[in-house]
Amino acid sequence: MFSLGGGAGYDARGGGVQPVSQRASSVSSTEGDIFLIDAVQRGEQAAWRQVIDRYEGRLVSFARRMLAQPSDAEDLVQETFVGLLRSLPSYDRTRSLETYLFAILRHKLHDHFRKTPRGQRESLDALSAEETEAAQPNEESPSGHLAGREATHSQREALVGALRRYVDQCRAARSFQELRVVETLFVLGRRNKDVAAELNLSATAVAGIKFRVIETLRKLTQAAAAAHDWSEADLAGDSSVGVIWREERISCLKRSTLGSYLLDVLDDDWQSYISFHVDELGCDICRANLDDLREEEARDASRREALRARCFASSVGFLSRPGSGKAE
Repeated sequence: MFSLGGGAGYDARGGGVQPVSQRASSVSSTEGDIFLIDAVQRGEQAAWRQVIDRYEGRLVSFARRMLAQPSDAEDLVQETFVGLLRSLPSYDRTRSLETYLFAILRHKLHDHFRKTPRGQRESLDALSAEETEAAQPNEESPSGHLAGREATHSQREALVGALRRYVDQCRAARSFQELRVVETLFVLGRRNKDVAAELNLSATAVAGIKFRVIETLRKLTQAAAAAHDWSEADLAGDSSVGVIWREERISCLKRSTLGSYLLDVLDDDWQSYISFHVDELGCDICRANLDDLREEEARDASRREALRARCFASSVGFLSRPGSGKAE
């Protein structure tokens, strides 16, 4: 069976002392992250094992998409976990652990590509300069990469919260067409007329969606200390909003939802939207999670086949033989 727990994003399925793994999985993913980090900071090896068990597969799947040698991917994932441990004293709890780990891995990949001789397979183009620079967590100060940005840390938190609430509202209202438009604008940086052509909409319809998004964000942030006077420029692909959308994986799906997608148990609207997000939008992190879930299912299938073989081998001797009467 697919493992349906853990990871940042939206979940389409709804919203004595226990072992670490049970306690961490019995709360929300963000609370579970904080619980595990606290336990790791106390030196609990079981908690650290849980962190590795939970995230190693998806990190390796992501790295393998970028690298020619599987061994290189595994080495960089090991370095990623070491980087996490080194940066724990100043870990930014406002970020999901999964997002933070992928940021460290992107940084490691970027360094690796810089050292890779030309002629070997490189995927540096898959990590844009903007994305890799923004995704580099300083091991002394994880939020150091925010220095020099237009918004302060508190403004960023307010913006991330507003964007997440907007995406949740769209999905709860099943406004998938609107979400497709916004993701194409933010993540791919397309112009209005290009979005209209790609999604078979009129330019007027795209402009109307843009206006509604601006008004929605204004309402969601107007009560915050970091209120912002939103304009159409904020929705451009190279704007601070577009950068933050990609960095914080605003529209990424929960691992549980991706598992349900693979099992084909979601309704048609959800299945179609996730296909858009993964295939047309090209979300590498969601793809990595899907690859890991598929590999996990293959490993489970292999274990089940081995178990069936053992069951057969241990019981076949008790079968009735022709002419021998009943089994003993």
